[in-house]
Amino acid sequence: MKILLPIITIFACLVFAGPGVSYKEAIEGNKKNGKPILLEFYADWCIPCIEMEKTVFKDPAVAKELKNNFYFVRLNTEKEDQIYCEGETMRVLDCVELWEIPGIPSFAVLDKDGSLKHITTGTFEKKTFLNFLKAIRKK
Repeated sequence: MKILLPIITIFACLVFAGPGVSYKEAIEGNKKNGKPILLEFYADWCIPCIEMEKTVFKDPAVAKELKNNFYFVRLNTEKEDQIYCEGETMRVLDCVELWEIPGIPSFAVLDKDGSLKHITTGTFEKKTFLNFLKAIRKK
């Protein structure tokens, strides 16, 4: 049982992590091909964030759209991770404050230069989120 518990924990983390890439991978990839970066700001305690992770991000059509057309980066506002924001390296939460993001979940779209293009806050149903992604792609 002692061996089984860590294996189950690792598997659960992989299953519920959802689609996405690291912030560094997104920035590097964006520089090469200009695919837009979509940042999701979330927290482990955020019930709407958890619901979106379990339903919206697991939807095959949403997952395909994210994988094919975006660098999707999930950023936990409770962690001390550093990101490049408005020309500076800072903690995720500091970037949230700088961009005046009012709550979570929030989604920020960065252009090919890594500059903030759009922010929206709140939850989405699968179809609405897919339409949101397609609208971003067309801009």
